Amino acid sequence: MLWLTVPVLFFAIAHASKLVDKSPLETASYAPFGGKNASILRSPADWNRNTYPLFMHSHNDYERPVPVFDALSYGALSIESDVWLNPKVCGGDSSQDMQLYVGHDPFSLTAERTFHALTVQPLVDAIEQANTANAKYVNNSQSSLFGDLQASVSTSDAPWWNGYFSLGVGNTQPLQLLVDVKNDANRSWPLIVKALEPLRKRGFLTRYEHGKVIPGPVIVIGTGGTPIDQLVPKHERDVFLDCEMTLLHKPMPKIHGVQYEWNNTLCAIASTDFEPVALNYTGIHEPSEQVKANLTSLIHEAHKRGIKTRFWDTPAWPIYARDRVNRLLLELGSDWINVDDLESVAREF
Repeated sequence: MLWLTVPVLFFAIAHASKLVDKSPLETASYAPFGGKNASILRSPADWNRNTYPLFMHSHNDYERPVPVFDALSYGALSIESDVWLNPKVCGGDSSQDMQLYVGHDPFSLTAERTFHALTVQPLVDAIEQANTANAKYVNNSQSSLFGDLQASVSTSDAPWWNGYFSLGVGNTQPLQLLVDVKNDANRSWPLIVKALEPLRKRGFLTRYEHGKVIPGPVIVIGTGGTPIDQLVPKHERDVFLDCEMTLLHKPMPKIHGVQYEWNNTLCAIASTDFEPVALNYTGIHEPSEQVKANLTSLIHEAHKRGIKTRFWDTPAWPIYARDRVNRLLLELGSDWINVDDLESVAREF
């Protein structure tokens, strides 16, 4: 009966290998499956293997070693792109080209670091990878083979698409892209909307149509200098607004003489600067009841409208103060944690 012990032993070794720094040679060599590159070890779900999606916002995502994909590898569901329009001057230098570039300021831009190359195309690649065997999206050998099986587990309200992640909150949780309009908003915004076409033509964008939000695997949110008057009056659009959290209790300013309302079909999230609303709380000590009350009232004001919340410029150092503030915000019910150190925060939370 010795043969019965072999698979049991291998099973034990494979699982024990997760508890030590180096895997036993039996698993490190991938020998049981024919080597490291054996096709049996590849699957369409490899894009997020062992990654749990978290409601982290990757602040200044474009500054990471690999924009978009670094954030996804840590489970971040939200990324940020600071977008600058390089203005064309009539009769001016040809290098001024009316293109959209990504960076913290105009001195950190390069000709290669465009909004398309650094943000839009990586999102296209990520979502297409997640749908590589989706029979509703592609026609290939894998999707053809398993199309009927996929259809059998679908429900009437299930979307046609797969989101990037499949663990945790599920594969229908969209990735969130915050586009921070940094300059010349009235000219920048139409170009930003146009630049989303690679996502749009694939059906990847969450849309608003005549009072209804239709989910997609990516939701694009204008922040910073986004011109609200170009966005709010539209009955059909595939971009949303990052609304100022401290203004939600007040009527929205009229646009072209029409009164609109703050609601979750417009405001995909509401954000505000942490320091002033938290009474300059730094996280060094436990928060006062007044600090907690101020934050709670803002969160509740947004939530009663169905709007998710994010506080930016939260303390980053000391680390224990950063973690205390993040825990406080989660305990009070805020939805997104603004993150610079993705690895540390993902490990801590």
